[in-house]
Amino acid sequence: MLANNPKSVILAFAATSLFLVSLSARAELYVTIVQGLGGEPTFEENFQTQSQTIVEASASLTDADKVTLFDGEDATRENLLAHFESQSAVMTENDRSAIYLIGHGSFDGEEYKFNIPGLDITTDDILNIMQSFPGQNHFLLNTSSTSGALLEPLEDESRILVTATRSGNEKNATVFGEYFAQALSSEDADLNKNNNISIEEAFGYAQRQVEEYFESQGQLATEHPEIIGNGAAQFTLARINPIVISDENPRIAELQEQTLDIDRQIENLQLQRSELSNQEYIEQLQALILQSARINEEIDQLTGE
Repeated sequence: MLANNPKSVILAFAATSLFLVSLSARAELYVTIVQGLGGEPTFEENFQTQSQTIVEASASLTDADKVTLFDGEDATRENLLAHFESQSAVMTENDRSAIYLIGHGSFDGEEYKFNIPGLDITTDDILNIMQSFPGQNHFLLNTSSTSGALLEPLEDESRILVTATRSGNEKNATVFGEYFAQALSSEDADLNKNNNISIEEAFGYAQRQVEEYFESQGQLATEHPEIIGNGAAQFTLARINPIVISDENPRIAELQEQTLDIDRQIENLQLQRSELSNQEYIEQLQALILQSARINEEIDQLTGE
């Protein structure tokens, strides 16, 4: 139970907050976007638009050097496996990874393949990549046809999976990826109006748009998006109207950076909710909220708001 003395409560929150700062400073988000082969100009252009949208959305969440795009001739199996081997070697238990596979896929009844230049990456390749990451709360989006074939072999409590189809038998080119990318900059997707787009919100938005698309075409749906795993509501993929760091006042810029860091700490805390008691979770969350309020108050004073 929290202390009744307000001063003691504040000091307790501050101490907890300082602990969280040191803990979460080591937590990073690594984002990898793989733009596969389009096969024809329309798909190539569409995949490129999706990839760039995801790159821009990810820039609001993590450092630029932790966002990697593979496209064109660079998107080879050799390059991808080397990239993920290097990434997993530097990741810690607190870090998270988000992988976006944007393109076409195939499934022969036994093996799924994501289409890239040269040798395709297979179910086993993707499984080995995901298993190489330490910790948990890792995310994989696959927008390709037949992508649902990955759900059963990749399902694990340490990861969140989103696919454009519910099985490997849905073989038509999909529209899900286009709508999922749109969600990352859409206020309509932000259902709780917290200026963040979570995996759950992006999925829900894209799923609704897919249903409306086929209804408007008067066609039976040839794709049925799926999501499995825990933590989709807490895992943020983009920020709507992100903070623009001041280039005029160094102190304001410093405080804005601290605000962004607290946002990341709150997200990490929410993702670890199941590992904490109710009291631990509430105390740590309140400490972060209190710290954020103090920082925003100082920003308001400096800006005269």
